[in-house]
Amino acid sequence: MRKITLLFLFVLLITTVVLPVEAQSNPNCVFNPDGTITCTVSGGNDDGNGNGNGNEELPLPDPISCAPSEVRTAHLQVYEPEAGGTCTMIATIIDQCSGEVMEAGDIEYGVACPAAAAPPANQPCQILIVNAGGVSCDTGSGWSLKARVGFPENYLDVRPYPATLVRWPTAIRNGGQPESSGSGRVGYIANGGGSSGNPVVGDWRNLTLTLTLRPAGPLEVDLPRIGKLSLSNQGATGNPQIFQWEVPSHPAVGAGPLTGSVAGLEELPADMPLFVGHGHSAYKLFWNLSYDEYEAIKGCVPGPNGNGVYNCGGGTGHKDIVGYDWKHHSNGGEIPPSAVANLPASLKADLNSDGTPDAYWDNNLTLQRMDESGSISNPQYQHSWNWGGTIYWAVREGQGQIGWPDK
Repeated sequence: MRKITLLFLFVLLITTVVLPVEAQSNPNCVFNPDGTITCTVSGGNDDGNGNGNGNEELPLPDPISCAPSEVRTAHLQVYEPEAGGTCTMIATIIDQCSGEVMEAGDIEYGVACPAAAAPPANQPCQILIVNAGGVSCDTGSGWSLKARVGFPENYLDVRPYPATLVRWPTAIRNGGQPESSGSGRVGYIANGGGSSGNPVVGDWRNLTLTLTLRPAGPLEVDLPRIGKLSLSNQGATGNPQIFQWEVPSHPAVGAGPLTGSVAGLEELPADMPLFVGHGHSAYKLFWNLSYDEYEAIKGCVPGPNGNGVYNCGGGTGHKDIVGYDWKHHSNGGEIPPSAVANLPASLKADLNSDGTPDAYWDNNLTLQRMDESGSISNPQYQHSWNWGGTIYWAVREGQGQIGWPDK
């Protein structure tokens, strides 16, 4: 018989084997009108009792724990590529208890090679909702686990503000782009049919879904007559970037609303025109699903197994169950914007300009006023504004007053 290289293994039938469900599934993500992102991870049966089970297709399994003399067979087809794009196929029967090949069946030459299955999407949300308010993830039916995370507050430190002078040294600084996280938790899921006080193999506990938004680039600021600025995170004590306005904020050069129409600018005359800019940061969304599973602990014990097979200890023993304990599992990855249905265009960030959004715009921008030394905590100047990413700025003629508080 020709030697067969095991490149592709497909289980056609697994007999007398009941496999536990896995703690992950493909997510569905939806944008809600209220501005949130909701994600859902699910598992178990549709009846919601969490007792999921079923027979699944698997590659060649490792030996499993069995009763003495028990045989659990798996019927496989093994494919080896040939010249010309076809494959040789051999039918194989293995014993899952020992991992040994029990019988080699028919061999067929020149058959079509099977295509490898596409991997599932690497995120667990059945329902994923993203909007300006944040992200929500729900795991769906069977057992259901929900998590939500809000877009973090970004900080733009400004001076002088809310008004400056033409050709006056004006300062702007990225004052911080923190990440944010939110979690949901389920205490116990009886996949195996046990309970927290009497666990059974396959049960889960401490199932936790965590969503995290992490900055994926600098703070992007676009100001009229100034242009686009990319500001790296300097924190509350870093050096600001200095620039100057060349013209006053006047309707003839594109200035927009008057200060009286904008809440929070009561320090300025109500009839002063304002330049209107925008600032936002790109964030990427990540998920992590962790849980403990009650599992059989296998070790090497002396002598052969019930089939007379030695498979450990240098040929002196066989693998068998030596106890039971909880084992921690964790899985995670990124949730791209393509996983979110109805995501508004205003939240889609295409960082590499390839036409496909790969991050989310965070418009939760807070402007913080700095004093002349760059401090945002000086009580004489301390003030903040948040217009959802909009930046209003008044620019006076050079002979006017700068407009510092109390001056």
